[in-house]
Amino acid sequence: MFLILTLSSGFGFYNMSVYMNALAAKPEFAVADISAATALMFLVSGITGLGVAPLIERYDIRWVMTGGAAVGGSSLALMGVAADTSQVWALYAVFGLGNAAVSLIPGTTIVTRWFPGPERSVALAVVSTGLSTGGVVLTPISAVVIRNLGVELALPWFGLIFFVGISVVALTVVRGWPEGTKRSGDIGAPHPWLDWHAVRSRFFVGSGIAYILIMGAQVGAIAHLINHLEKVAGFATASASVSVLAATSIVGRLLGGWIVTRFPIRLFTILNIVGQWMGLTVLAFADNSFSALGGTILFGFTVGNLLMLQPLLLVKVYGVLRYPRVYSAAYALTTLGVAGGPLALGLLYQSFSYTTSFGVAGVCSIVALFIFCSAGPVVDVET
Repeated sequence: MFLILTLSSGFGFYNMSVYMNALAAKPEFAVADISAATALMFLVSGITGLGVAPLIERYDIRWVMTGGAAVGGSSLALMGVAADTSQVWALYAVFGLGNAAVSLIPGTTIVTRWFPGPERSVALAVVSTGLSTGGVVLTPISAVVIRNLGVELALPWFGLIFFVGISVVALTVVRGWPEGTKRSGDIGAPHPWLDWHAVRSRFFVGSGIAYILIMGAQVGAIAHLINHLEKVAGFATASASVSVLAATSIVGRLLGGWIVTRFPIRLFTILNIVGQWMGLTVLAFADNSFSALGGTILFGFTVGNLLMLQPLLLVKVYGVLRYPRVYSAAYALTTLGVAGGPLALGLLYQSFSYTTSFGVAGVCSIVALFIFCSAGPVVDVET
C-alpha cells in the first residue's frame, strides 16, 4: 500500500501543479480554468469515494483498485492531448473518480483490517508516508520529463505507469482480509451505501466539521507556501521549504504512529491541531529565512499526523466492519476543505496579503480545535 499511495499521490495530488503549469503554457488554456479543474477533481474524488466504500465491502478490494487504476491511468494519458477547457475538466473529473478507488479509502481500509491492535497506528504511518514520498520522488522527476518531452508525450507514459504499477502491486501483493477474519459480507444482508447512524452521531459531525477546517487550512497553506515565502525570504528559502515540509511530515508521521501506541489519541490530535495553528501563525508573520523555515518545520510535523489520525479515530469509534462507509463519508466532507482551502487563501491574498491569508488559516485551526473538543470523547467500540 505504501507503493500504491506513492503512485497515487505522486501522479495525482502532488503533480496537479506540474500539470497546471504545463497545460497553462498552451494558449488555449488559462491558469484559472486549470485551477478550477483541479478543484473539480478533488470534489469528484470525495463524492465518488462514497461509492467506493460499498464496492470494497462487497467485492475483492484488489479488483476495485485495478478498475480505479485503469480509469485514472486512461484519463491521465489523455490529458496531454485535451483540445479545450471542457475536455480538461472532464478528464480531471474522471481521474478523480479513478483515484478515489486507489488512494486513502482502500488503503486505510486494508490497514484497519489487517492490524487490529496498537500496531495499527504504526502500520498506517508507514503506509500513509507513501503520500509524501510520491511528492518527494515522483513530482520532481515528472516536472523534468514534461519539460524535456512535452505534456503530449509525457502524460501517456504517466498514465501507463499509474495503471500498470498500481494494478500489478494490487493483484500480486494486496489481500483484502486476513484468512479466517469475519467480513462485512458474512454478517447478513448488504449494508446501505452510507452508514446513516454513524454520520448523524455527535462524534462524526463534530470531527467531520473540524477536519473540513483543518484540511482546508493545511492544503491551502501548502498550495501557497512557495509564493508566500519567496516574497518574504527569497527563492532559495521558498524552494527549500518544499523539501523541509515533506521531510518533516514524513518524520512527524512515523513518530506519531509510534506515539499513538503509548499516548491517548484524542489528546495527541488536539496537540497536533494546536501545532498546526502555531506553525501557520509563524508562517503568517515570517519575515526572514529563519522564521520561514522554522514555521515550515513546525507546520510540517503536524501535516502527516493530522491526516493519519482521522482514520485511526474513526476506526476506534465505529469499528473495522463499519469503517469503509464511515471513512468514505468523512473523506467526502474533508474534500470540501481540500478543494476550497487553496481558493480561499488565494482570494484572501488578492484582497489583503499572505499575512492575512495564513493568519486566517491559523484561526480556522483554532476554531477546528474547539469543534473537535465538542465532539466528545473517543469511545472505543471496535469490533
